[in-house]
Amino acid sequence: MTPSQVDNRSSFARFFQAEEHQPFSLNGGQPAAILVHGYPGSPAEMRPLGLSLHREGWSAYGPLLPGFGADIDTLPERRYPEWVEEVRRQVAQVSQRHDPVLLIGFSLGAAVALLAAVQQPPDALILLAPFTTLESWLWKTLPLTRRLFPTIRPFRLIKIDFSDPKTRQEMDKFMPGVDWDDPQIRQGVREFALPVAMFDEIRKAGIQALRAADELHLPVLVIQGAQDQLVQPRQTRRLVERLPRLHQYLEVSASHDLPDPTKPAWRMVEAAVLDFARSQGFR
Repeated sequence: MTPSQVDNRSSFARFFQAEEHQPFSLNGGQPAAILVHGYPGSPAEMRPLGLSLHREGWSAYGPLLPGFGADIDTLPERRYPEWVEEVRRQVAQVSQRHDPVLLIGFSLGAAVALLAAVQQPPDALILLAPFTTLESWLWKTLPLTRRLFPTIRPFRLIKIDFSDPKTRQEMDKFMPGVDWDDPQIRQGVREFALPVAMFDEIRKAGIQALRAADELHLPVLVIQGAQDQLVQPRQTRRLVERLPRLHQYLEVSASHDLPDPTKPAWRMVEAAVLDFARSQGFR
């Protein structure tokens, strides 16, 4: 692989070609769940929870948000209302075939799911580490930053230890087969650029989700990782205070990895989701 290939979003697009990153549909019983992935994820991160619900007799659907997965090359041109509209459309379609319908969102997907639920209410909503904002002055200045600096090189801001096995393992997930010992490859990664406007759309989605929370008149379960440094608990508590029909707010000992079945908190997350479904009469 050449440095130019690394310094190109198509490297990430090739990763997302795998079947696991495609939308999934698990046909089961009459109750149905729609599970919305986060950024820069795909339905793969929601499939384990979908399978848990499916084993309980549910139908489970994992949509792919526009500009994600194999279409990640187009993400910089996407706007957050497109993501909201896709989830709203999914709820409308699934509601024609299933009753009741549970909507579940993770991280950015939770913000999108909340906004869609206001427009097209499901029967209940689950928010996993719901994104509203980042606690950084850089995040708050994005509207100005996008005009002054149209692109950002994230791997210049984050010091990468290419010799660290854990770092290599994480980067291999996105760019398998890359020779991380090649100096040109390392330089290509450091020069990888992203448009700031893309992050501004994520910022807008979080702001609108927080503002819309008090319009959400349906039962809501919120699960938050107590050690989450990306979506921090105090921001999620602000959101929770605005929900008119909060069923439960649950903090678990976890970081930003709630849907990951390999993590210690998975069993607690899975049990809370299934218990909430049962408490709402979802059988």
